[in-house]
Amino acid sequence: MLRFLLLWHHLDPANAGVKAIAAGGKGRWRIVTVLPRSSPGAVFAVLAAAWLAFAPRPAGAQHACDAAMEAGERVMPSREVTAVSDSAPFREGADWLVERTTTVLPFCNYFTPVGSYSLRSYTLDPVQSTERIVICRAASPVAPYTGPCPPN
Repeated sequence: MLRFLLLWHHLDPANAGVKAIAAGGKGRWRIVTVLPRSSPGAVFAVLAAAWLAFAPRPAGAQHACDAAMEAGERVMPSREVTAVSDSAPFREGADWLVERTTTVLPFCNYFTPVGSYSLRSYTLDPVQSTERIVICRAASPVAPYTGPCPPN
């Protein structure tokens, strides 16, 4: 399955057409010409397909589990926060920020038809995300931070 990362259109008539950087099998990227310049409907179709490929997904559907193998078996994907750490405060303009790194462990929990926990349950690789958190705006703390501004 090809995934399109970036689309652009050449305005030069000699090089007209829609170009894309596409991911092929085994993580290889290549530049491909997707459509000829004479089909505006086809350009719309490619843009719609790219939008669908990169559309935001619900927070709970970030990982996929294997399907249930027995009739009546239930699969419950879950995400458990295993670590949260903040960097030292740093200044950006008039604000003070920290970089918060959160580690989440995705689980695939299986339950038998009678409701007991199945040994088929497993975890996926941990996922780390980093976000910037404003703790002081100018000289005032931003909730939930209650420390001094600027931080020591």
